[in-house]
Formats: sequence, C-alpha cells, structure tokens
Amino acid sequence: MRSLLKNSLFYLFCICFSTACIEKNTVYHSYQSLSHTGWGKSDTLFFQITLNDSVPTLLNLFAEVRNQNSYPYQDLYLFVSQNLRDSLIWETDTIEIALTDKAGRWKGNEWGSLHQSTVPIRSVIVSHTGKRTIKVAHGMKDFRLSGLNDVGIRIDR
Repeated sequence: MRSLLKNSLFYLFCICFSTACIEKNTVYHSYQSLSHTGWGKSDTLFFQITLNDSVPTLLNLFAEVRNQNSYPYQDLYLFVSQNLRDSLIWETDTIEIALTDKAGRWKGNEWGSLHQSTVPIRSVIVSHTGKRTIKVAHGMKDFRLSGLNDVGIRIDR
C-alpha cells in the first residue's frame, strides 16, 4: 500500500513538474496603468518590444483592457499602430472591444468591480530582429475617458 502511495505521489510530482516546464508561446505581455483622472484623447500609450528571433515567425497581437463598473459605455474603440514587420513602416488598426453583452452585463474575466477583456488585433509575420513599438490611443469621442484602469498588449507565437 505504501509503495502504491509513493508511486502515485511520484507520478503526480512528475506531471506537475513537466506541466510547469512547458514553454509558453507568449513573446511579450505588458500593461500600462491609466490615470485615475481618465485617459486623455492625446495620451498615447507606448509599448516597447525587442524581437530576438531572426527566423520568420508568425506573431499574434492582442489588446487587453481592464475596466471598472463605472465605465460609461458598452464598447471601446482603440487605434493600435505598430511597426513589427518593418521598423520604418507603421500599420494602424481600429479595434472595437465589446465590453458588455446585449443585456449590458460585463464580459471577460471579473475580479470584483474590475473586468478584463481581450481581443485579437492581427497576425504579423516578422523576419527581422530589433526594437519595435506598439502605440495605443482611444478612439472614443470623450476628451477624457473615465472608468478604465489598464491597457495591455500581448504577443503570442
């Protein structure tokens, strides 16, 4: 009986260890906190990324937003500019993030009064190393947008 218990614990340990050692496909993941006074129309967020892989790689870009219950709208428009393909060429996408469902209930993961939503931006094939930048600005009509905590960028292989 003890031998069975020891073997079971050993296999459980091996499974946990091997699961923890699996390489994640996330290349970059960062958030920037927004001012408690709101996100200004001209307050562009800059995310600096260093690409080290010289082999052409398909990267998937995601925008992530954390909002409070006090956010006044059901969606959020973002202007996302990036130069991942070529450091000299900027590409801009307009992204809509639906923060609530049709009934007005918050979507995404919830931690108390904080809600996190993630949407894909685009896929990009990158073949050169170097420093790149992703710029994010809100595309809402408000000069100062309230109810948002953080905006993030995630890049996966």
